[in-house]
Amino acid sequence: MKTTQQTNQRHITVRGAIFTPFALAPRSCRFIKEFRPFQIRWKEALGRPECPYLYRWTFLFFGYSIRLHHWIKSDDKRFFHDHACNLVSIILKGFYVNVTPKGKFLALAFKPRYMNALQRHYLDVPYGGAWTLLLCGMPYHKWGFYVNGHKWRPLRYFHKFGIIQNEYYQ
Repeated sequence: MKTTQQTNQRHITVRGAIFTPFALAPRSCRFIKEFRPFQIRWKEALGRPECPYLYRWTFLFFGYSIRLHHWIKSDDKRFFHDHACNLVSIILKGFYVNVTPKGKFLALAFKPRYMNALQRHYLDVPYGGAWTLLLCGMPYHKWGFYVNGHKWRPLRYFHKFGIIQNEYYQ
């Protein structure tokens, strides 16, 4: 590996390919810093810190992900939400009811269920919770809640309506 100096920029040459360090890269190329081909997120608590409704373990591989969810309480039941990617969900322990605009559907253990990212729903999780494994495709849009026919991003939604999954919520 050798380093060359050209027009006040430092380039690194490896086997004939030229790489520019991030700080010197053109502004249009800086999105590369955000891309991480591999990530592990360990036991993230979602919801209120004192009583989360879900614990999540995530393994990301080049945009695809495998997620293990331990559901303790139900999703927010006030409005339906969608997802950022298509996915396959497999319940490992327990069960839940998938509520959609078309009705309620019982989801049982070890019966894989395909879900389109645009499908609106929420999960009604019984006492005792559930464990699920999700195989997620590449994200292709931003997820959000559907309030009176309009899609709201999560930050705006929770700022307006608050988080309701407290210790009495199921």
